[in-house]
Amino acid sequence: MPGKTDLTIVGLGNWGSSLAHACLAADIPLSEVVTRASRRLRLQVPQVTFENAAFDAKILWLCVRDAEIASVAERIVERRGSLRRQIVVHSSGALNVKALDAAKRAGAQVASIAPVMSFPTRIPVPLSGVFFAVEAGPEIHVSLNHLVRKLGGEPFAVESKKKPMYHAAATLASPLLVSEISAAMAAARLAGLSERHAKRWVESLAQASMRNVFARGEKNSFSGAFARGDLETIRLHLQTLQQHPILAEVYRSLARHAVETLPVKRRPELQSLLKMDALRKKSSRVRH
Repeated sequence: MPGKTDLTIVGLGNWGSSLAHACLAADIPLSEVVTRASRRLRLQVPQVTFENAAFDAKILWLCVRDAEIASVAERIVERRGSLRRQIVVHSSGALNVKALDAAKRAGAQVASIAPVMSFPTRIPVPLSGVFFAVEAGPEIHVSLNHLVRKLGGEPFAVESKKKPMYHAAATLASPLLVSEISAAMAAARLAGLSERHAKRWVESLAQASMRNVFARGEKNSFSGAFARGDLETIRLHLQTLQQHPILAEVYRSLARHAVETLPVKRRPELQSLLKMDALRKKSSRVRH
């Protein structure tokens, strides 16, 4: 962002911690970090509670949970009154800028800047090369893109009405991908592998598959029983998983997506097999 523009971070959770460290590394002036007393970190910036915060920086960046964004914005407005000449940003990938309506009514320009990265702990994650979804009006879009680049990130524009779908995609690409890998390791343990062996076995296969997908594309990386149209093997999988309903449901959902979107042989027969399995499951649920 041209010139010196100071920034206040509101919230020092997993994401806020990474943002604060990135700002210090990039020499972006941090006016204050607003946090709970129990969440303070060793940062060379003022850390204050909400009650003692000034909220007078050019940019107020809210790094709080989605459900808290609107109420935090309202509390800031109650403290400040007018937010003219300030920019209020939230970090939700799913919510659009309407969550900041209270700040907008108080005169602020509002935006959303959501990092496309996993922040599982408060250990800072480097932001170099991280994509950021930016939702902002034309009057501040360029300057916010500049801020993201200064942090080391790569900004891209996201439409307000498409944010829920964008965030669903991000969820499939990270936390639910972790869930799928966890399911694979659970199935491997049920097959008799030790926890250590199951982890290494799934890691080897999953990493090879991931490399192939991003190097060669989905269609050129798809293999196995579905690609071959091996009905008997898939039927055996479904029967084996009957005793493990959650794993079975994960398998069915991914199988339906594969049959509809990826190169499989004997597609009609696979569709029929999965449909019959779904009907069997429904019938079993009714009986119980």
